[in-house]
Amino acid sequence: MSNQNKLFDALYQNAEMGTSSIKQIFPKVSDTKLKNELRKQLANYQGQENMIIGSMRAYNMKPQPLPKTAKLMSKMGICLNCAKDKSTEHIAEMLIQGTNMGIIKINKALNHTVTASPKLVQEAKDMLTKEQAYIDNLKGYL
Repeated sequence: MSNQNKLFDALYQNAEMGTSSIKQIFPKVSDTKLKNELRKQLANYQGQENMIIGSMRAYNMKPQPLPKTAKLMSKMGICLNCAKDKSTEHIAEMLIQGTNMGIIKINKALNHTVTASPKLVQEAKDMLTKEQAYIDNLKGYL
């Protein structure tokens, strides 16, 4: 697998995990402002998924979805964490931790990519900027 493929997969999987996690957490959120923040972020992740799929088509590639075990572990973690604490602060903390994990994975893929197109590298940097802004917004709920 080329470095470009790994970067595409990291970007797609980040958006996929974000979408999945927000959909699972959303019903547990009681704070109206946080729900609005989650709606915006969900739309952002879904847009990113579509953008990455479109970019991959230009290279005759298909996205590599997250492994089923990663999705299952995430769902179990969210269920357990929310079962013990559904407070707005705790949910914001969980979302920040998940977003940080995504930032790390994207940065790793970006740092190991030397052959990717400049457009793809910029898409990755743009996604990192959005992820950091998302964290900054969530800090207000801690």
